[in-house]
Amino acid sequence: MGVHAESHPETSNYWHTTMTNRFSRRDLARAACAALVLAASGRPGRDARAAGPAQGSQPKAHSWHPGLFPEMIVKSWFQEDLAEGEVSSWQSAGAKPVAAMQAEPSLRPTKLPNNGGVHFKQGTRQALTWPADSDAPYLHRWWLVIARCNSAINADAECVSVVCANGAEGGPVHRQPQVCFKPSAGTFVSRLHDGKLKSEEGQCSTDFDEWNVMVGYRRGFVMQAVVNGIKTAGQTVYALTPNRMKSQSFMGDVNNPMRADVAIDCVIIGQSELNDSQIDRLMGWGMWRIGRQSALPDVHPYRQSPPSAVDANDKPARYAFDSVSWASWTAIGNERRYGHRGEAAPPIRGYTTVFFDDFDSNTVVDDSKGAQSSIWYAPTHLTTVGVDAATPPMSASPSSYVHDASSHTLALRLLHKRRWRTGAFSSVNNNGQGRCWGKGIFEIRARMPKILAPRPGFFPAFWAYGKEHLFWRTRNRLETDFWEYDGLNGAYINISQHVHKPRLGYADPHITPRSVHRKIAGYQVDPSSGFPSTIDVYDGEFHTWYAQIEDDYTYFVIDGYEVARVPTTPELAAKKYIIVDFAYDEKKGRAQPNPSQTYDMVIDYIRVRQTETDLARAPTAFSALPAFSGQTSPGQALTVVPNVIASQIEYLWYRDGVPIVGETGTSYELSSRDVGHKIRCHVRAVSVLDQPEAWTPESETVG
Repeated sequence: MGVHAESHPETSNYWHTTMTNRFSRRDLARAACAALVLAASGRPGRDARAAGPAQGSQPKAHSWHPGLFPEMIVKSWFQEDLAEGEVSSWQSAGAKPVAAMQAEPSLRPTKLPNNGGVHFKQGTRQALTWPADSDAPYLHRWWLVIARCNSAINADAECVSVVCANGAEGGPVHRQPQVCFKPSAGTFVSRLHDGKLKSEEGQCSTDFDEWNVMVGYRRGFVMQAVVNGIKTAGQTVYALTPNRMKSQSFMGDVNNPMRADVAIDCVIIGQSELNDSQIDRLMGWGMWRIGRQSALPDVHPYRQSPPSAVDANDKPARYAFDSVSWASWTAIGNERRYGHRGEAAPPIRGYTTVFFDDFDSNTVVDDSKGAQSSIWYAPTHLTTVGVDAATPPMSASPSSYVHDASSHTLALRLLHKRRWRTGAFSSVNNNGQGRCWGKGIFEIRARMPKILAPRPGFFPAFWAYGKEHLFWRTRNRLETDFWEYDGLNGAYINISQHVHKPRLGYADPHITPRSVHRKIAGYQVDPSSGFPSTIDVYDGEFHTWYAQIEDDYTYFVIDGYEVARVPTTPELAAKKYIIVDFAYDEKKGRAQPNPSQTYDMVIDYIRVRQTETDLARAPTAFSALPAFSGQTSPGQALTVVPNVIASQIEYLWYRDGVPIVGETGTSYELSSRDVGHKIRCHVRAVSVLDQPEAWTPESETVG
């Protein structure tokens, strides 16, 4: 998040044609402290109409402002970019800039003089619109809006629109997000729709002469807002649905006549999950911008002076592609990589199971319905993961997710209903909510259908994605294929690593704009490769695969035999979520599947282990490992002492590594089901820089 903008020319043409994902020097003026901002207003500290920078003012040398972090900004509109008068187009800056447009003159808002904002007039459908964005569930993680409303007019109104990302048709899955005023309650409202409409609102000024600042955000499983320095209570929010209706976004209101006059000073929509320090700074910057810093709570860190310096909280950790490191990996050579293939894998010592699902019950849920404690989400956010087969949700009929209660297995079923369908699931939902791990052992025991060659184009895989790409769409997507097979040769194992280009292009030396790939292993598992016998996965038998990612080396193993070992790279060690799928790719087989048959990939269990050394290490921000208080007896409660200071903490509970579905609180009441087992809790400080996480030690055996 380095400062890129100061050295660039200030001209408008340069800004719009060359640096659409950078902030120009003009943006620095937006961060001028309130004494300068309001000097031109004639009413220092109280003339709320004078939002935006004072004309000709210069910022303090070290003023903090959002423009210092251009990669975070997806879209941003500032009133000072407009000339006074009728507004037909309002061009945004940001990593994904758009122009908010209005072709019809009678529906155009007006830019008021004296930094009075963009005025949307009562009784009209004045609006500026821009195209729908199906990437909004990933990109739109936080939003800052400065606006004012004449709430004294139509004081009974429930919603006076300010801005709505997706939703011009008023459909139920839009509002990603929506911001409006609620004159009947005197509040400024932030809304999202995750299947249900979720609203957070805070008290605001009802005087049209005073601006209001909102910072809304979703973080983990919570959506909250801060209005004029006061944080709302917050509520649970689940996965947002990508916009499939192509419903426009807008400022003003395209659905109903404005119930009251509204003026907008600025709108910023950003990616990433903000930590509390960043939220405080955005609010402090906004309130000083409009001269209402005295309205901040007494305890707010920026009531007495505006944010002025960048620190570690503004620099979240992100994966950085290193082309030299990537190229040097090939120097390991096949002798080191395959020197032990076919031999018994090194013994596993010093590991603890932190996650285990043996499918005692069906633990897969629909992606859009999964809660915080859910284990697997289907069909994952990867809409094309099935290749030539669709991946319908868990609830579709007939289901491609077949649980067998007697054998404790889950089958991903390839079946035909008008077209081929199959199953896929991941350990996070489409909003990145769920379970992830860094280093460790990632293991699966599974059985493919027993079928002789020539086979259809089966394409089963056990793999992982780095989590970061769901929150930073400008960053590379890391893919590790622990193994994958095709239908051409069931004995040929493929293990590979990919660094995919970003979903959203962004110029940064630590981002590769083109995808790069490397083969870790690709050969036939048989005696010619040093194995005692041929392992053909289409033999109808269960096989066990795992990847063991250590500090120095990473090992890949099948049925206890080593397949390959390579140095552990940052790409392999990255925090990742698991994906399992049974795709069908017509090109990867030599026969057509029979539409009257079904084909099952049957999963016995999935397990993740991590080293006891890593688990015993308290990360930055934790004063010590989280600890339990309470007795380990049925009917008693174990309570977590988190040992981290954070306003938002997530808790996940485990019984001998098995997730305890439904338990996400600070305490867990033990029952007869826990007798003979050990309990552990995973603690993640969501509101702290880089969201550090740690585990409690295992409890004593419950009894």
